[in-house]
Amino acid sequence: MSSWKVSKERITLFPHPNAEKLELGKVGAYQVVVQKGLYRDGDEVVFVPEKSILKGALRERFASYLVGPQKDRVKAIALRGELSCGIILSPEVVEQQTGQALAALPEGEDLSARMDITKYEPPIPLSLAGDVEALPKDLRYGQHDCEQFGVYADQLQPGEDVVITEKLHGSQAIYYLHLPTGERFVTSKGFLGRGLCLVQNEKNAYWQNAASIWNMIERSVGSGLIPPDASVQVFAELVPCQGGAWTYGVTGGTTVKVFDVRVNGISMPYDKLAPEWAAAWVPVIHRGPFDVEQARSLREGMEQVSGKQLHIREGVVVRPYVDRRASDGRRLALKLINPKYKETGEEIN
Repeated sequence: MSSWKVSKERITLFPHPNAEKLELGKVGAYQVVVQKGLYRDGDEVVFVPEKSILKGALRERFASYLVGPQKDRVKAIALRGELSCGIILSPEVVEQQTGQALAALPEGEDLSARMDITKYEPPIPLSLAGDVEALPKDLRYGQHDCEQFGVYADQLQPGEDVVITEKLHGSQAIYYLHLPTGERFVTSKGFLGRGLCLVQNEKNAYWQNAASIWNMIERSVGSGLIPPDASVQVFAELVPCQGGAWTYGVTGGTTVKVFDVRVNGISMPYDKLAPEWAAAWVPVIHRGPFDVEQARSLREGMEQVSGKQLHIREGVVVRPYVDRRASDGRRLALKLINPKYKETGEEIN
């Protein structure tokens, strides 16, 4: 997903699969639901993404759409089964906030400071907190985010070989091992975005699960599946950590479920790794030809992590079996959220 900013962008329109009077809009990498006919493809709009804090007149104007203790935070909302991940400001509001007409504003420039809009940073639970330090400047690493299926599904070809996995309600844990030197780092999505990693701390839940990841990497090297001179980055979901019903049957601690292993920056097919990775992998719901309607239907149902269907599935992630990128350069990992899942705006990731 796009890095957080408030900016003027051009909107690209797509049909809404469940509503004739609504359309999907792609603004940057964000998805928004708009009234059909309100915009034309390519129109300029100023977009305020989810996790934005509004103040003053903006907060009053959009009060009914905001959440949080102060009722000041933009969150994604579902409209007829599709997520709208922010708000579009009218040209009149834009001019009031910036002192400039919409047409005069530079495209793509961050306007948040001029509009007194800030980004919400959720509080970090004690079990995930810890001392941090800067990652080495010469370290080559990637980040992971999922894009919205509705505005990227056309980047997948009908019948293309895809993998659909369960999307878990946890916190993204990231493990990096540089095999030639033995350097290893543990971080989270939020810390990685700031170029930081966590100092080793056995009380930290990310670090508590690190040993199992290092072991699987080292065994894969021994079996010849990963070159001994490679850099390996593992992305996993740490559960449980979000509270409520989302336990996945885990008691007395946490566990990680892996969803991406990158060797020298390239994602490995999930079934080409050593057998011990299978038990640590997120549940694979489907592997085979891509079908839009099938993908949409699979977002519903119950979780498969515990094997006991303890609570609803948050959703699914659709990816090409052979990792590749969309035409705008973003990695094709597309999320479909279960319509029964209710986002609170307090999610860690």
